[in-house]
Amino acid sequence: MMDRVLSWSFALGLAAFLLFMSFQKFFGLDPNPVFGLIEARSGIALVDPWLRWLTGLLELVAAGLVIWPATRIRGAMLGALVALGAIAFHLSPWLGWRVPLPEQASAALAAGATPEQMANLPTDQGALFLLALVIGALAVASYVTERNLARQRSRKDHSPAMGALA
Repeated sequence: MMDRVLSWSFALGLAAFLLFMSFQKFFGLDPNPVFGLIEARSGIALVDPWLRWLTGLLELVAAGLVIWPATRIRGAMLGALVALGAIAFHLSPWLGWRVPLPEQASAALAAGATPEQMANLPTDQGALFLLALVIGALAVASYVTERNLARQRSRKDHSPAMGALA
């Protein structure tokens, strides 16, 4: 019983975070402060909006998969993959673990600020990086819980019937 409660708790928490982040990518600030900064620092023009939209779509799909118990393992794996990508970008020189505050970063990007100018903006002190770590941890916890439940079901399916003597 406790495994089912954990399963649903991890799944709903993960889905909520993934949906929130997905909606930020589709309906949040424009230019997006995170993907706009990555684009400005990397020089790769496809980051915002294309990588942002792809990431938002993957988060949305992962949230849907996590909600449905039959596909929860796949959703947790996809959620972990997206979180791993976010963590990798936060550890790269293109983003960093501290990101400029969203409203100020978006306004600076819209005004054509250079990455050097954006380095002087106040930061979130690592809040987005911490959120990526939390999403990754929830995805791993959901995956592990679902694998344990699948193993328990498998053992029950293969156990001999009570009272059956051969």
